[in-house]
Amino acid sequence: MSKLIVWTEKAALAVCASAVFIMMAVGAIDIVMGNVLGFYLSYKVELSGTLLASSIFLACSPVQRGNEHIRVDLFESSMGDKTKKVTTFFGSLCGLLFIGLITYGLWDQAIKSVMIWEVSADTSGFPIWPWKLACPIGATLCVLTLVGQLFQQIFNSSTSKESQ
Repeated sequence: MSKLIVWTEKAALAVCASAVFIMMAVGAIDIVMGNVLGFYLSYKVELSGTLLASSIFLACSPVQRGNEHIRVDLFESSMGDKTKKVTTFFGSLCGLLFIGLITYGLWDQAIKSVMIWEVSADTSGFPIWPWKLACPIGATLCVLTLVGQLFQQIFNSSTSKESQ
């Protein structure tokens, strides 16, 4: 199961990289066209916002897996091992709660978007629904990662207690 999640994360990161590249290309084209021709792209704001949200959620799981997220560890150096384990566990539990609630809302939005084949409201008409679908997929991967980490924390602490 873990290999499937890691493979899916790699695919999600490839889509994330594509979204970032598209944002970069559209931004560059918009600046050049605006400065040279005096014509700006009408869809750049909606496209960038949609792709940015997708990129954030698609990259969420590998960041969580690698423990590379933003964290405040001001008091961590003065904590004992048990306190560190407890705070890590409750941090993971809170992360699961919040990301789980966000995932629930994202799936609701994505399903509605797919049902109407949502496109942008501007003149370009680019499809929004695939990118809205990418958000809950990435968030779901993060939830699965958090669940796996919680199980590891529970079973690692119980096996260390048994060995003592």
